[in-house]
Amino acid sequence: MNPGWLVESASLWGYHGAMLAETRQALRIESVQAYWVSNRVRFDAWNAMMTRLKPFLSSTNTSLRTQAWSQTGQLVEEVLMSEPLSRICVAVAARLEDRHVDEDSRAILHNIFASHQDIRKRCLQWTLEGIDAGIETASRANRVRAYLEHWTDLLLGFFSDPYSANEYAFSPERVDEFAEDYNYRRLGDASETVWTLLLAGNRKWLSTHGATQVPHPELGRDVCQAALGMVHPAWFDSLGLLPSKAAQSIAQSLHMVDRTLESLVDGSWLKKSHVQTDRSGRFTV
Repeated sequence: MNPGWLVESASLWGYHGAMLAETRQALRIESVQAYWVSNRVRFDAWNAMMTRLKPFLSSTNTSLRTQAWSQTGQLVEEVLMSEPLSRICVAVAARLEDRHVDEDSRAILHNIFASHQDIRKRCLQWTLEGIDAGIETASRANRVRAYLEHWTDLLLGFFSDPYSANEYAFSPERVDEFAEDYNYRRLGDASETVWTLLLAGNRKWLSTHGATQVPHPELGRDVCQAALGMVHPAWFDSLGLLPSKAAQSIAQSLHMVDRTLESLVDGSWLKKSHVQTDRSGRFTV
């Protein structure tokens, strides 16, 4: 499985962030605590790997140095791809706190965000050193960084207000632009289609340009599972088995993303479109 699922979990939180922020239900505190614990375990694993790799990055042994940079690139991308979720979750919690719905979760989630930023700084320093040394994995990680910063601000703009989400944005101005764009379009029912296409594009970009694997997939899944668990039980039925309308929407979004990607890849979308091509390759209607 491509590690882009780390970003997709944040994307689902971003898509439903507006709904979460407008509820009168606090985040599940036991899952917030589980999210904190699972992140601390992963932070420890990241720091241990960084400590182990650092001496080899400047080794005079070409083979050892190349192998170390390859592992470093995977680690840096894992940290970068995990960051959108930490920003989206705390931004939602900030809005819930501002609305006096949940005054406990933000402090915990902000602690996770702050710790993630400390590790991010080390990763960016290594990336810069790698680019200066002509390491391709470092250049790729930098491209992923730029893309994810833009994507995170897009997610924040989906439910942002100037008093809560901008603190966790890479560019508050960009978040405001996205927020105004969403409000201006007022897409209504068409918003699901637009969002599905955005998710499809995001998944395709990451599968093409991102790492094919990450060092700690199991720890990442624990974090994502805890994040989804923070949603209040009221969003699920009394049996805890069948998803509520909101959760059904999440599942449907994922299904639509898969179908959209398949149609984009195999070209079947043209059969459903009024836009066709003639034998010379020119578009016709």
